[in-house]
Amino acid sequence: MLKLTRSTRSVVTLRRGQVVLHSAQGFTPPKIAEMTGVSDDYVREIIKAWNQHGFDSLEPKYGGGRPRTFTDDIRKQLANLATSRPKDLGLPFQEWSLDRLRREAIARKLIDDISTTWLGVILDEEAISYQEAKTWKESKDPQLQEKKERIERLLRKKHNPPVVVAADEMGALNLIPRKGKGWHKKGEPHRIPATYHKTHGARYWFGAYHVGGNRLWGRLEPHKGGVPWLAFLQDIRSQFPNDQRIYLIQDGLSAHWTPPIRAWARTNKMILVPTATNASWMNPIECRFTELEDLVFSGSNYGGWDEVAAAFDACAEYRNTKDLPTRRSGRKVRQPLWRRH
Repeated sequence: MLKLTRSTRSVVTLRRGQVVLHSAQGFTPPKIAEMTGVSDDYVREIIKAWNQHGFDSLEPKYGGGRPRTFTDDIRKQLANLATSRPKDLGLPFQEWSLDRLRREAIARKLIDDISTTWLGVILDEEAISYQEAKTWKESKDPQLQEKKERIERLLRKKHNPPVVVAADEMGALNLIPRKGKGWHKKGEPHRIPATYHKTHGARYWFGAYHVGGNRLWGRLEPHKGGVPWLAFLQDIRSQFPNDQRIYLIQDGLSAHWTPPIRAWARTNKMILVPTATNASWMNPIECRFTELEDLVFSGSNYGGWDEVAAAFDACAEYRNTKDLPTRRSGRKVRQPLWRRH
């Protein structure tokens, strides 16, 4: 017995062996319970099992656990209810909360009772998560497919790929405190002013994204228009050799397609590539804007536009130089050009 308790790796076997050893030494069940940190009833149960089955009683016999309370059919019905629209079921509200979903499931007799915690676990196991509703725009552009395929050809060409730059404006931006989330001591969150005055006007960040080089840059402008946009295109042109053709992806905003811009582009080897109407997702820079805006503004309280402009430059540089996500093997993940950031 002493050899078994010293060699076993099972905590259960070790505890049972200690109970039997202490019993053989003449200790009473209450004393054994005090020495081993278990209950009196557990001690008596182990001693009784030892008297009946000997060494076999020391090895734990794990069963399959109790039968599942919520069957696959019940889980399926709960998932269907969670993904249904309350309004379609005659209810006066638009979205489910866990508590409302629980009460409705019980009212419909899908289940006798369930806690909101366990309901959340079931929904998670059914790949259903709590998400914020998103808006979308439907493109009525008659050339939607043609424009989409042209952009995809530019972005996917592997042999001798063209120089592709995506450009757009972010804004209008206001100089106001912005909330954010971060790690802070409990009860000591980062605080920003709740009162402010919009006395600094609005700004726009003109951004350019070189797809092949995975590089983002731009500048802050006081307003949109054909003149500042042409100046920004000239800045993009200066980033590449004069003899190199550039394909510039941009939306159909009229300020992007003025006669001076078209004429300048023709004489400077810049081919303007339009996205479809109401299809901003075609522009590869859009998803980069989301990341950059979070870096610049989350938890911020800037004192002036000069600070914002400096933050945009610094955050764009940080974004350009940071490492890509890595697999556990340590190798960098190769992402599609549309999704590299």
